[in-house]
Amino acid sequence: MKTAPMDTNKSSFLKREWKSLKKNRTAYFFIAPLMITVIIILLYPIFKAALMSFQYWYMARPIGGHPFVGLDNYKQVLASDYFYNSVWITAVYIFFTVIARYALGLGTALMLNRNFRGRGFFRSLIIIPWAVPEVVTCLVFILMMDYQYGTINDILVRMHLLSSPVAFLGNTDTALGAAMFVNVWKGFPFVAVMLLAGLQSIPKDLYEAATVDGASAWRQFLNITMPSLKPVSVVVFMLLVIWTIKDFAIVYVLTGGGPSRVTEILTIFIYRLGFESFDFGAAAAGGMILLAISVIFTVFYIKATKAGESA
Repeated sequence: MKTAPMDTNKSSFLKREWKSLKKNRTAYFFIAPLMITVIIILLYPIFKAALMSFQYWYMARPIGGHPFVGLDNYKQVLASDYFYNSVWITAVYIFFTVIARYALGLGTALMLNRNFRGRGFFRSLIIIPWAVPEVVTCLVFILMMDYQYGTINDILVRMHLLSSPVAFLGNTDTALGAAMFVNVWKGFPFVAVMLLAGLQSIPKDLYEAATVDGASAWRQFLNITMPSLKPVSVVVFMLLVIWTIKDFAIVYVLTGGGPSRVTEILTIFIYRLGFESFDFGAAAAGGMILLAISVIFTVFYIKATKAGESA
């Protein structure tokens, strides 16, 4: 007797859903190709990698199948000193490149927000580094940082800042810094464009009132500009962190993770597990760890975006 209302509610719910499906079938028809593409290109590879992370996929020692090994692949990754070395290098890489890209982007945005002749031209010009493909950027910098023929060495030696040329990409003391430099040069225009949009949304009346009250340009920057840019800045920081966590091409093309693993960020560590050691199970486990880290920052990004919309 008591289950009749529940059955009625369930039946009415199914009817409403069916009516909604029939009413919006055209919309679902147009969305279907996108959903199928996402499932094939994104969701299936993630599911496959997650499954592989619990299986034996050491191709250098095949055993005639891929049996489940539980958490052995994860234990292998977490027991590797190279893993923690790559995590530390990735953390250093993220910290310095994100700070540098934001600082340089903020300075560029402040300059481009001023009124001067040719401002439109320079605003369009600044986007070029971000628009150039990563591989092309890296190949250009490899030539510029060349030990014998690089223009950077030539300029620094002529300015007496270096006594002799330096192999920036082949020296353990300079390789990571050189990779960071290229990353910053490639990524700061995005920050500049985002912050420039934020600067243009700040009411001019605030600056005029502050000027009347006798506030200096520095006080206006601290009390008006930076607080007004906070919602945009939080989103920019989160995006930079998420993108840098999964960065691969810049460091790999420049140094391949060397010399002596000083530039082996987490993505290159995972790549080497899979395509140099042929331990695809451990590589999949490392990929799942990287995915979990990325998801954590993505959640923070979504929350920051919602907070910015409600502010």
